[in-house]
Amino acid sequence: MAAQKTQDYYAVLGVSRNADEKAIKSAYRKLARKYHPDVNPNDPSAEARFKEASQAYEVLSDPEKRKLYDQFGHNWEAVQNFGGQPGGGGVDFEGMGGAGFGSIFEHLMQNFGAGGAESRPRGIEPRDVEKEVQLTLEEIDSGTTRKLRYQVQDACKSCDGSGQIRVQKPRTCPGCGGSGRSKGLLGMQTACPECRGTGQVTLETCPTCRGARTMANDRTVEVKIPAGISEGKRLRVPSGGAKGANGRAGDLYVIIREAPHPRFKRIGDDLETEVPVAYHRAALGGEIKVPTLRSTVTMKIPSCSQNGQVFRLSQQGISKLNGGRGNLLVKLVVEVPKSLSDEQRAALQALAKVMEVDLHA
Repeated sequence: MAAQKTQDYYAVLGVSRNADEKAIKSAYRKLARKYHPDVNPNDPSAEARFKEASQAYEVLSDPEKRKLYDQFGHNWEAVQNFGGQPGGGGVDFEGMGGAGFGSIFEHLMQNFGAGGAESRPRGIEPRDVEKEVQLTLEEIDSGTTRKLRYQVQDACKSCDGSGQIRVQKPRTCPGCGGSGRSKGLLGMQTACPECRGTGQVTLETCPTCRGARTMANDRTVEVKIPAGISEGKRLRVPSGGAKGANGRAGDLYVIIREAPHPRFKRIGDDLETEVPVAYHRAALGGEIKVPTLRSTVTMKIPSCSQNGQVFRLSQQGISKLNGGRGNLLVKLVVEVPKSLSDEQRAALQALAKVMEVDLHA
């Protein structure tokens, strides 16, 4: 599986660089359950997050791959190939995240004793955040404003999202015990990758985020939602996402969801509703009361109106995003009484006789 060159696998899973196997597995399972394509159908963003988590877990769950990743970052696969094919045959040095052969050569020179100062890991990038908002048809019809409260994982301010801080007094390297040497590529004794051969380290795990690189922070934003917006639409709130290094923030995307309505069904800009009509009114015609999102209106139906017949009320639907309103589609539901008085029964029998209906058929 090809590695992503711009994502730190520890940050993708939300674990520290010294996390054990159990913590890595637990973090992956949570993300897999949350972003699995079966749980989020037709959601490219969730699918991308699921793939990121799977890639990160594939590497960090394998001790050998993780060791190479910790030492060489996203060049680990090329280094693995290099070690498996003496002389570097088959390695694409120009396709290693922009590092090229020079980066690998520089690392090899350091391993053979060139040494050099420790470099703090690069801070995490800003990340976008998605939040769903459920609206009633009444809110969609009129437009509304929502105050959203949510939590984001911002880059730790103490270490600027790197997970490490520089200390004033160097200490003995825990990786090599101060010798400056370790077993590296091709089984040779090389410069320790943690201290780069110096035997001392000047970086330590950030005490604020404990190496996780991010800290949970609460956000509150007010989002104006225009009238006529539809299911699945996304509203962008600039800088409403998670902050990365140097305080730069991603965006918040508000996803619109329509709440089911007990009376109306939305069909584009139109609304559909069912209205009960007494059987005599359907037969004789006349005026009936029809509810809309905003009020109740009167509608005339012709004589001999049928059960299930649909009438259209212009401009009585839901507001359109660019102005105006759709139509209201009124479906008649002819009701037959559950019981009859003697007078009603006699009247119906007289009607049946006039219409030459066989009462015993």
